[in-house]
Amino acid sequence: MNETSTNKRPLILKAENVHKSYRMGATRVKVLKGANLSVREGEFVAVIGASGSGKSTFLHILGALDRPNEGDVSFDGHYFSRMGARELNHFRNEMVGFVFQFYHLLDELNVLENVYLPAMVSCGVAGWLGTRGAAKARARELLETMGLQDRIRHKPYQLSGGERQRVAIGRALMNKPRLLLADEPTGNLDSATGNGILEVFEQLNRAGQTIVMVTHDERVAHRAGRVITLADGRVKS
Repeated sequence: MNETSTNKRPLILKAENVHKSYRMGATRVKVLKGANLSVREGEFVAVIGASGSGKSTFLHILGALDRPNEGDVSFDGHYFSRMGARELNHFRNEMVGFVFQFYHLLDELNVLENVYLPAMVSCGVAGWLGTRGAAKARARELLETMGLQDRIRHKPYQLSGGERQRVAIGRALMNKPRLLLADEPTGNLDSATGNGILEVFEQLNRAGQTIVMVTHDERVAHRAGRVITLADGRVKS
């Protein structure tokens, strides 16, 4: 995707003057000090920074998993600070998908169940009875796309690291989110396996998926369409 065509796309995500600090004993540690970021629909953006630079904190704030001390984030023009708990829950479940370094799969569920879990959560027990057939069909389709059609009855602990991450990506895509946030998605994988995961992200982006990925690895970051640096609590182009 060239820069000219990207610039014509609407903004989907915007962070404005985001500050975040944490108290550690008697000391307050400032992690983000006025971070700004604009992401257009269909972009694949990598945020790179050293360990401890606040990348994960920033990503959690972008996904409404955490709140800033100052500043705000908007999605499709709607500011998180103006949303109630129900709206934020809807955003986290329907509009954004999360992929984490350590997968966060549930070992008591098999692969298929892990993938369709977000659909079950979004509709509740009563609604699930009427939608479970379609949800399971979509989960199977996603797993087939990820090359895991023969692993759907396996438990996560029976899979390799790369397979578990593919399951996690399938789960993140289950509700067809407009935004995919990835936190060091290759950080727990060897180079060859990590390259396979990056190829999945590239394929998703070519199909129109908006992706924001944080990483400390420059080689991983440069697989994205745009790379920005987080340093000293601020985003630097």
